[in-house]
Formats: sequence, structure tokens, C-alpha cells
Amino acid sequence: MSELVEFQMHDTEGEIVGLASLLALVPDNNWVWSVLDFDGIGQGAAGMGYEEFRQKVGSSPQGYVMSWAQVREFATGVRQCFDLLLVAARERRLLDPERFAAGDFAGCPLVLTASDSTWWTVEIDADTEGASALAAGLRARYRVEMG
Repeated sequence: MSELVEFQMHDTEGEIVGLASLLALVPDNNWVWSVLDFDGIGQGAAGMGYEEFRQKVGSSPQGYVMSWAQVREFATGVRQCFDLLLVAARERRLLDPERFAAGDFAGCPLVLTASDSTWWTVEIDADTEGASALAAGLRARYRVEMG
């Protein structure tokens, strides 16, 4: 089971809800993070340019793999996400390209999706420590009604 929180990418003041502000609600962790898809405005990870980063994301079956510190650094360089698929796994070997290609993210502590510059979707695995608190924090911060 997982908890799903969806909200508009633009807040009530018309400001863009960025990846960095979203990740600020996620507790520090030692998960392995992977960008499986990215289209947006800003800088790629590790100081890479946008095109180089997109190429790296697309060239690896496991996506572009990062630590928590690296994903937070990447997020600060992203001004806007048009499309993003960012997954967390408890171990690198659990980044399974075949399952991910089929849309199966079972067992991933967290899956963040940005869709068409319009919506954020955050899927939190029920077995993730603090899952309920994280979901509640997201709902409160982004004024999401319980569905």
C-alpha cells in the first residue's frame, strides 16, 4: 500500500512549487535516488548542463543515480520541472529498470512525479518510516484536501 498526494504545481499565489521546496519536507535519509525522466529549466546534477544531464538520464537503464545530498543539490539548480520522475530506493540493486518501465514502483519509499508543468504527484510507500507524517506535511503545506 502507498499514500498518494497530488497537488497543483502552482500555489495559491501563482508561485511555482519547486523540487527543492518539495524535498525540504522529506526527512534526511540514506536512500538511493534516481532521476528516470527530466524536462525542465535549470542546471543538471553535478554542474552538468541541461542537455548533458538529460542525455545521462536517458542513457542509463537505472536513470541518473544520486545520494540524498546530491539530489537536494540537484533540486536547488532546477528552476522549474516540466516533467520529472524521481524515485527513491532503499538499495541501488532495487532500482529495477524492467519494473520501472512497466510503471511498477512497489517498495520504493518515495516516487515524485511532475506532470506537464501542472501537477505534482508524491507516492509514499506505507512501509516508509514517517510516511503518514510526510503525507500530512505535504497536504498541509500545499493545501491538499483528503480524497
